[in-house]
Amino acid sequence: MYRIKRFFRKCRNVIRWIPTIWKDEDWDQTYIYDMLLLKLEHQRDFFLSDKTPPYSSSAKETAIQIQTAIDLLHMTRDSWEFYECPVLEELDAKWGKGVLRTEPYGDDSYQLHIDIDGVKTEADRAQYNEEFKKGMEQARKEYQKDKRTAFKYIADHIDYWWD
Repeated sequence: MYRIKRFFRKCRNVIRWIPTIWKDEDWDQTYIYDMLLLKLEHQRDFFLSDKTPPYSSSAKETAIQIQTAIDLLHMTRDSWEFYECPVLEELDAKWGKGVLRTEPYGDDSYQLHIDIDGVKTEADRAQYNEEFKKGMEQARKEYQKDKRTAFKYIADHIDYWWD
């Protein structure tokens, strides 16, 4: 009976992984995050279900730890939303919104320019560029720190995520 149940459980696992595997590509770390996040979500759901053995008294705590790992990974996977975008919003608040425009460059190409409302002089442009550079460098440092924190958290806890 166990082998039959296991067979159907394996079939269910294959079916629930098909959409993620179908979308998988080899060129970007986002797909690694997608796989890892899905696996952690499946584990979290297991520990929140009634399928955990009766002797697994820490199932709820394990699910909370896994959810913490998921939240940390989401921040680093969606780095634009959490790190770079706030820098640009702050610059927009100070300098005004940027408008993209193109100009012909050579025979068959174009240059991209960003016109910003509050940037009127070359000194303004230099200050804006400096603030942009510093903001993005700080965002990158925070991203790197949070990424290390997320993977260290997983490394510190993963050995206890079993029933």
